Amino acid sequence: MAPELADSVRLQALHRLMTALGGGPAVTAAATELISATGWRHHPGWGTLPSRPEAVADFEYTLLQDTVRPRYRLKFTGTTHLVPTRLDYTEVGDGSLGHLKGVDFMFDPRSFDMPIPSWRVATRQRHQDLTSPLRLARKLFVPGADVTVENGDVLVLREVGRPPVRIFLDPDTALPARLAVVEEHSPLGDALVEVHFSDYRPAGTLVLPYRVLITVDDVVVHEETRTSIELADDVDEAEFAVPEREAQDGSVGQVGYAHFSTEWIMTYVLSGVRFYFDLQVAPVTPDAVELAPGVKLVVGPSHNTMVVEMPDHILAVEAPLYDEYTHAALAQVKASFPGKALTKVVGTHFHYDHIGGIREFAAEGGVTVLVGEPTVDFFEEIFTAPHTVDPDRYAGRPMPVKVVGVRDELVLPMADGGNLELHRIDTDHADDMLIVYLSKPRIVFESDLWNPTPAEPAAGSGRGRLTAQLYEAIVELGLDVETVVGGHRGTDGKTYAHASPLSYLRKAAGY
Repeated sequence: MAPELADSVRLQALHRLMTALGGGPAVTAAATELISATGWRHHPGWGTLPSRPEAVADFEYTLLQDTVRPRYRLKFTGTTHLVPTRLDYTEVGDGSLGHLKGVDFMFDPRSFDMPIPSWRVATRQRHQDLTSPLRLARKLFVPGADVTVENGDVLVLREVGRPPVRIFLDPDTALPARLAVVEEHSPLGDALVEVHFSDYRPAGTLVLPYRVLITVDDVVVHEETRTSIELADDVDEAEFAVPEREAQDGSVGQVGYAHFSTEWIMTYVLSGVRFYFDLQVAPVTPDAVELAPGVKLVVGPSHNTMVVEMPDHILAVEAPLYDEYTHAALAQVKASFPGKALTKVVGTHFHYDHIGGIREFAAEGGVTVLVGEPTVDFFEEIFTAPHTVDPDRYAGRPMPVKVVGVRDELVLPMADGGNLELHRIDTDHADDMLIVYLSKPRIVFESDLWNPTPAEPAAGSGRGRLTAQLYEAIVELGLDVETVVGGHRGTDGKTYAHASPLSYLRKAAGY
């Protein structure tokens, strides 16, 4: 298409959109948008099987957002389901500055008054862009905006450092019906995120959607109903005030990830997980810590990897998060037992935060992945899915990977003369759950069923049925366990622990 004709088509589409929303003067006059809404969020990677998204939160919010500048004030309340907690906080963002007051963490429901880092603010702002046709319209009309048109009624907005956003205009009304953007969602890589807008009604002088639905690869993960939308033509600067001394800049990589993996992050945000799994970059200790001869643990800020010395190789249990973190964790894995190559990786279960870095491990070559039998196909897909938004090391050098399913148990010899045993157990958490037992040091490694504690816990204080199911499985299998090591650390609010005696688990399970 000739440049002159392309520009004419673009201007016509923009004019139709602006007119449908209420006209150019009304759109540009709206300085702030105040939205009140209720809704829910599901996690596509936290169910009992990959095909069963897990309900993670129900929520209400009131959001005041500047329609042009990157700033907002959010009052959020909600109930989380993974660990039942009542969230209740106010979050303010202005540029790269951010502050939070209240309860936003399902693992520690105390009220906090604290700064938040720039990448958290960037994630929230990108999510607001994707769910506000008004903010999108303002971006489309910024002088010099990179906007093109496809098929006459699809506007494509390109911004530096962010994946292109395709805005599909309804052919009859010219209102945004949906938008589509390809994001990076670990561990499967490229994910099609679509935001669907409906129930358009008057909001002051504009017409805006009162229902928003978000899908990831055609799976519904988010639905909200906007109970009110109010517009104002002036800005109260005090609403967005954040003390400048509280600036916490993230790295370029962290802020960039916030822009191209937004809805992956937002699932954790809305689940009440403050540390946002996608922004960790390294373990918390310079080297793996020894659990027993031939057994070490890479201790992460939120997720751990156990390393076991086998007769002629090493085996790693868990490859958590995503390749940026796992690259640093892998260095500790490889250094744990010099001269032996990593050739086996165990995934305790398919949940995204525990196996998101498995492609980084597989890029070493010659790796066999051991998982619970129900998710063999899912793990095989991980190694064939495209990763173009944020290409990882495996995308640059794909290697053959063998995925082996464990139906009931698998026993492998260790370098210490004992055995490493993989046992698939029944839990409400995941149908493919494996626990790892090391016979000589009498260690069992598990993830998500119970987090070890630094002191003896209160009776029945574990994660309900999950903790009881873990303890009951150990007893039923007849495992001689002395120490329980967790894929997550536990805490008493001051001290963290990655391992505890079996008696602590028994007490937490209510026995």
